[in-house]
Amino acid sequence: MKSYLWVIVVCLTAFLLQCNFDTQSERLINGAKMPNIEGIDQQGNTISLASIENKIVLVDFWASWCKPCIKAFPDMEKLYQKYKNAQIGSAEGFEILSVSLDEKRETWEKVLKRKQPSWKYQLIDTTAFTSKYLVEFQFEEIPAYFLVDERGIIIGRDQTFAWMDYELKRRMN
Repeated sequence: MKSYLWVIVVCLTAFLLQCNFDTQSERLINGAKMPNIEGIDQQGNTISLASIENKIVLVDFWASWCKPCIKAFPDMEKLYQKYKNAQIGSAEGFEILSVSLDEKRETWEKVLKRKQPSWKYQLIDTTAFTSKYLVEFQFEEIPAYFLVDERGIIIGRDQTFAWMDYELKRRMN
């Protein structure tokens, strides 16, 4: 009798865990709709992913203390310069939306001044690693990249810049 009870408890637990998993937010994988991002830029303006219309967008989560993030700036710059005005399928160009998870605005601004990225969409979330974005966008480390098409659909997550270059080139007319 005890063994039957044990089997029932295990099965019920597995079922409840599966139900809990199904009620969690949609997994952010290729083909999923990208949630909107909204934040404040260097000039104090509110910017959102939804406001970048009809472009392929690379969403980049980073921080000034993250060496791989800083090392990626030249590769992002090359990608941006190559595709910013390109006709990519039905998309009219390419943009980068960088979201810094720095705690201090001054630190973020120093890095931007030193690196001088040419893309205009730079946001900061000073809540850093207590940011809502960690849960909403389902990442645990940075840099974290999401390549999003002109319809707001994820077409690549945490891919290399070589892969992103290939994918953008493949989608060009």
